[in-house]
Amino acid sequence: MRLTDFDVLTFDIIGTLIDFESGVLNWVRPRVLRAKPEATDQEMLEAYARAQSAVRKAEPKLSFSGRAPKIWAGIAKEYGIEVQPSDGAAFLASARNWPAFPDSVEALAYLKRNYRHLVAVTNGDRVSARAMAQTLGSPFLAVITEEDMGVSKPDPKAFDYFLGYIAKLGVPKERVLHVAQSQYHDIGTARKIGLASTWVYRRHGKSGYGGTQTPPEFTKPDFLVTSLAGLVALHEEDLRA
Repeated sequence: MRLTDFDVLTFDIIGTLIDFESGVLNWVRPRVLRAKPEATDQEMLEAYARAQSAVRKAEPKLSFSGRAPKIWAGIAKEYGIEVQPSDGAAFLASARNWPAFPDSVEALAYLKRNYRHLVAVTNGDRVSARAMAQTLGSPFLAVITEEDMGVSKPDPKAFDYFLGYIAKLGVPKERVLHVAQSQYHDIGTARKIGLASTWVYRRHGKSGYGGTQTPPEFTKPDFLVTSLAGLVALHEEDLRA
């Protein structure tokens, strides 16, 4: 299997292209450290992951915009921080401005030139996803959100939805490659439904899963890179072969 075997790349956005961990820490760190100066970045990211899991379990129909304030409330509760009335809106606003990874924009521009289509598939809502796509240089044919899919990844129905959209473009599943950093949300389900995947191991060299939920089991991807620049390098290697 080669990267040149595919016509369409589908991308998770948050964590794969957008550096949500840095964005979360930039907002959360100063607030948490006032309450617990010894708290580490790893602990704060894991608190984010726990809070997100709890919110999703309690209110599965909430959109990204609805979840964000409640996620901060969950983190604040862990650290004994009083939530201010403006915190929820401020945390959401910061999320819509999370930074792209340094390699994302250039790599996406290259991949756009070399594939028929790039399609974003995100558990974010439309407003937030649109802002993030603009941060990335708007390289996508479509940005498919949890609002469009009616469910969130890792639900297989989410994958059925976006693969159905791509099938209408005349591209079968065998010619689609899913690119993502989350073992929990993306790579495991892709394997189960027979969709080829690239795991962008953004946390290479770090312990644990950080701000992303821990998967029930590790899934071996079809391709492994530690950055989007690495995916470009692998594609260039395939072109030379």
